[in-house]
Amino acid sequence: ACDGAIVSMHQSGTHWLKFMLANAIATHYAIDPPRYNHANDIIGGLKDPRANPRIPDLRSTHSIAPLLAPVLIARGLVQLPPVVLLVRDLRVSLVSNYRKWAQRYNTEFSRFLRGDPAGRRYNSDVWWCIRFHNAWGRLAQNDPATFKLVRYEDLLAEPRPQLAAIAEHLRLGLSDDAIAAGVAAGSKSAMLARADPARP
Repeated sequence: ACDGAIVSMHQSGTHWLKFMLANAIATHYAIDPPRYNHANDIIGGLKDPRANPRIPDLRSTHSIAPLLAPVLIARGLVQLPPVVLLVRDLRVSLVSNYRKWAQRYNTEFSRFLRGDPAGRRYNSDVWWCIRFHNAWGRLAQNDPATFKLVRYEDLLAEPRPQLAAIAEHLRLGLSDDAIAAGVAAGSKSAMLARADPARP
């Protein structure tokens, strides 16, 4: 029950996309920009309270689509809002995930690469990525009007047109100036300055 969603792989540029989009929304609606680079005060998680009733209710998640989702959607029992599906080269995503969580994982990289098929040891590994791609890929293939596939590599190469296309898919009606402000806010230095000290 929201106006739009960003569903993303781990380490696929989620914070960057959310931060740019949140700054574009803040510019368009003349509200305060996001406090931290995860931008949860403008684009929340699935269980967060609504950020601001004056702006579209957007949500972000790394969740894997439930196995029953295709059946529920096909039978009209569940209706999804516009969804942006953010992915990244699986190899780079895995390296980034290991670097971020190496201290918690406390294992060598070669063992991490083999992963844990049970899904208990790591927050993301090769098996998690395969499940994520299969589950959401199936839904996106069957319903291209609802899903917009965005590759991190394309966002990196052309952030402004990609952000504009994402905003259009989410039906946000953002101005060109708002999109430009969002992209300008998404520099690495600006993101580092807004890091949340409570997060790794």
